[in-house]
Amino acid sequence: MTIQWTPQNIFAAVVALGALLSLILALLSLASSSGLRRKFKRWKKIHSTADLEEVYSQTLNQVEELRQSLAQMESQLDSLEGKLHKKVSTAKMLRYNAFSDTGSDLSYSVALLDDEKNGVVLSSIYGREESRTYGKPIVSGESTYALTAEEEQLVQGREAQTVER
Repeated sequence: MTIQWTPQNIFAAVVALGALLSLILALLSLASSSGLRRKFKRWKKIHSTADLEEVYSQTLNQVEELRQSLAQMESQLDSLEGKLHKKVSTAKMLRYNAFSDTGSDLSYSVALLDDEKNGVVLSSIYGREESRTYGKPIVSGESTYALTAEEEQLVQGREAQTVER
C-alpha cells in the first residue's frame, strides 16, 4: 500500500505531528511545574510580610547564637592550649653506670618536663653498698641544684649518649 500525498493527507500528517509535539510539551510542563509546586508549598507557610519578618528575625537570632557559641568555644580552646603547654610533654629516661666498680647500668635519671622545660629530674644512683634517690626542680631548663652530666643531658633534650666521667 502506498500513501498518496495529496493536500488532505499532507495536512493530516502536519496536524498529527503538531498534536504529538503539543503532547510532549505538555508533559515537560507538567514535570517542571511539580518542582515549582514543592517550592511553593514551602513558601506557602508564610502568609504575610509579618511572617516573613519573623522568619528573618529568627534566622538572625540563630546566627547570633552561633557566633556567641563559636566565641565561647574559641575562648575555651585558648584556655586549654595554655594549660596543655604547662603539662608534662617530655618524659625521658637515661640509664647509666654511676661507678666503675659496679656492674650494669643500674643508675638512672628521668626528666619530666613541659614545653617550656619546667618540671623535675629524678635520679637514682646505685652503688654496691647503697642506693640514693634525688629529685631536682627544673625551671626554664635550669635548676638551683647542681645537675649531673646525665641529668643535664636529659634536660637539654640531647639524644642518649655515653657520658664521660
